[in-house]
Amino acid sequence: MNNFVFMFSRRTLLTFNLLILSYSFLASVATCSVVGEDHFCVIQADNTVVCWGSNSEGQTMPPSGTFLQVSAGGYHSCGIRTDKTVACWGLNEDGQATPLSGTFLQISAGLWHNCGVKTDNTLACWGSNDPYWRQGEPQKEDPYLNEWKHVKTLGQAEPPSGTFLQVSAGGRHSCGVRTNHTVSCWGSHLSDPGILIGKLGNSQSIPLSGEFSQVGAGPNYTCGIRPEQKIECWGGFGKIQPPSNTFYSQVPGGGRGRCALKTDHTIVCFNIQDLPGSEGIRIPNSTCRCPIPGMTGNLCACTTSPNHTFSQILDVGNTSNCGVRTNNTVVCWGYDPEGQTFTPRGLIAKSSEPACLLYGVHNNEKETQFFIININTGNLDVHVRSRLDENHNIDALDIDPSNNQLYAASVEGSLYKVRNGAQVITEIGKMGFANIEALSFHSDGSLWGWAQGTGLFQVDKGENNELNLPGKVIIPYTGDIKLEDVTWNTEGTILYAVENLEQGSRLWAYDKSRNEVNFVCPELMGSLKTKVNALETLQNNTLAFVFEEKKNLAYGVINVQTCEMTTSGEIATVYNQVKGIAWPDCRHGDAVK
Repeated sequence: MNNFVFMFSRRTLLTFNLLILSYSFLASVATCSVVGEDHFCVIQADNTVVCWGSNSEGQTMPPSGTFLQVSAGGYHSCGIRTDKTVACWGLNEDGQATPLSGTFLQISAGLWHNCGVKTDNTLACWGSNDPYWRQGEPQKEDPYLNEWKHVKTLGQAEPPSGTFLQVSAGGRHSCGVRTNHTVSCWGSHLSDPGILIGKLGNSQSIPLSGEFSQVGAGPNYTCGIRPEQKIECWGGFGKIQPPSNTFYSQVPGGGRGRCALKTDHTIVCFNIQDLPGSEGIRIPNSTCRCPIPGMTGNLCACTTSPNHTFSQILDVGNTSNCGVRTNNTVVCWGYDPEGQTFTPRGLIAKSSEPACLLYGVHNNEKETQFFIININTGNLDVHVRSRLDENHNIDALDIDPSNNQLYAASVEGSLYKVRNGAQVITEIGKMGFANIEALSFHSDGSLWGWAQGTGLFQVDKGENNELNLPGKVIIPYTGDIKLEDVTWNTEGTILYAVENLEQGSRLWAYDKSRNEVNFVCPELMGSLKTKVNALETLQNNTLAFVFEEKKNLAYGVINVQTCEMTTSGEIATVYNQVKGIAWPDCRHGDAVK
């Protein structure tokens, strides 16, 4: 038996386990653990993607760039970039992380496959298209696998023709809402393997008639929202019973978690059994009713309180769920053996309201700490992200304006990509200089910086849009000047640099076209009482400063045309030794609710 198991792929082993459970007549559906779906992804306020939870196949490590929509699948995830192409990451055993070409309006990542609505409203799917076992593998160990030996495909990745408004990829089936608001499904008609044939009742792949505005496909069931905002479900052994006396605005697909967003922005999670034993996975700030009025069986429904409101439910997980609150924070609940319910600290999800994140880096003797500040809120707060396991001596930080990728450089000369919402860093090479104090991207995509004792340097990009290390010196300098930070204006014509003096500071301006340097706003800069630690150009070409302060993070904004400080203040935080700040171009992409 052990040799037989080891010959199976991960997916086949899952099916084998499910079949063994089916052989014991599936005493409880909840005992059939559909692996995967134990991670979540969301679009941040700067349109980049951050993920968390299980990372066994890299499914929580999204690529750089800005996105319109993201969907978490089994061991993989997919998202629509702002140019409407699709990117996927994670397990690619069946091609599920190799997206099709073309442009898309909406995408759904299933357990082993994906489907998307293209910009012409037709459908495209890719990934697994079979019943979770591979042809040619030994089948003689189990009679129920032999029953399936002539099944070459289930067709969950073979969508029908026609035009669609929305699609949802489930386990072994998919469903979509057509432009006439009827629902079509394709793939397996079985809620589980062959032993249950003839005992299934309503199949997850045989939709109800009539019109729907939205559909969500789970592992073995499907739910849809009617135009009158009621939910109806099919499949799932007939046990999926949402409360009928309410109105709904979202029904997500995904794993076994069964939750829906109501029109009053509260969330209801239903079909909960054995409520006293389920307190650990119950949605926070909720009250429960057992049984559900008008439904059969001893099932419960838990609804959040009216003051605990949400704008979105993320693709539901296997044993956990997450939702975006109406204040754009993210809340998760359920089992979390791999950190599924521990969202990145300071996470601010994208919303329809204008929002933009300022990134910063703080160093002390023991650690490097990245943080974010939502500039567009009335109350400026520092939201810490990951604490790196050591002090990486990062003194420079900036964002590539072409894709919102965050970069950092250490004093020793290493260049890092700061990934997954400023949670991890990955070294990409040596810059060729030591004592790097500043980084700034030019509008043409090249990276500029200042290395103390070397001078101003530049790193160009290659054909693959990657930085070609090491860099080259543009203006050599070995004198006593010590620049704290540099920043290009939005047009890429002027590079500003700040230098601290014994009294006040000095703002340099390097004119690239003339190859000359001048001082800017000398009176204002000379009057500054505290030293400048970091500098960044804002989208209106004003300059943001972070000042050296022992207790708080002090900041100011200067209009270089009028030489006036238009804004100043302090933020109470222990993360005040700021070595670099970076503000992405938050105009990338449309607002995503």
